[in-house]
Amino acid sequence: MDGLGTKLRLNRFFDRTSQTAIIVPMDHGVEGPDLYELEDPRQLVADLVDAGANGFLMRRGLANFTSDSYGGRAAWCQRITGRTGLAHLDKEQLFIASAEEALRSGADAVCYTIFLGGAHEERDYPLIGQTADTCSRIGLPLLAEIFPAGGPEAAAYDGPYSVDDLRVAVRVACEEGAHFIKTFYPGDSKSFAKVVSYSTLPVLVAGGPKAKTAEDVLNMVKGSMDGGGRGLVMGRKVWQSSNPAAMMRAIVSIVRQGSDVAPALRQFNAEAGSAG
Repeated sequence: MDGLGTKLRLNRFFDRTSQTAIIVPMDHGVEGPDLYELEDPRQLVADLVDAGANGFLMRRGLANFTSDSYGGRAAWCQRITGRTGLAHLDKEQLFIASAEEALRSGADAVCYTIFLGGAHEERDYPLIGQTADTCSRIGLPLLAEIFPAGGPEAAAYDGPYSVDDLRVAVRVACEEGAHFIKTFYPGDSKSFAKVVSYSTLPVLVAGGPKAKTAEDVLNMVKGSMDGGGRGLVMGRKVWQSSNPAAMMRAIVSIVRQGSDVAPALRQFNAEAGSAG
């Protein structure tokens, strides 16, 4: 049974009225040299908080660098796994930070990424349980970013993944001590609903790479909510858009207010001054 500390920290990620979460990942800097939006994102972080972001997923360095922009206004989930872009081994994530140190640093949750069913499951599966045990002991929520390894054609994070494999992945997170889940959106609300139905925890959709249009982003957000999702963990589709704050406000209108895509897109276009 989760203690008071876990409950209080977990609530910081969820809007009180709608019980939905909008979390912005900015943990990508170790993956490549061309994420120019992350060179100095302090103003960007502040703008996204003002626009409605509930929290941020960051590694400890960027969390410290931007702390004045979100501290006391939005939650921080510390990324505790990673691989550099130099290794080209995205499916072989390594645990590189501890839940205890994350709590000491002020994190409201920690997040791991695991690809199940691959060659390293024998190493990774026990680490899922050990991390959950630690988080339970110290009162720190655990966000499980969890995917199947998929077949030889599946790219890390981007799939394709079968709905059945996604169902198993989210169920593992449920059974092994997570508190909320970030996972792949399979492309339509009905398929996502099948994934969500196998979870006993809130499921948030992973954003993935930059989209071609704002409409594509908002269709994905709407589809995930129609499929029973409780929000999203979306980074590049937000902060690589033509107007990140406007994109955040459009997303908020769908996730928290139940807006359809068309009015949300009109709102974005009016703010961004573009055709999306």
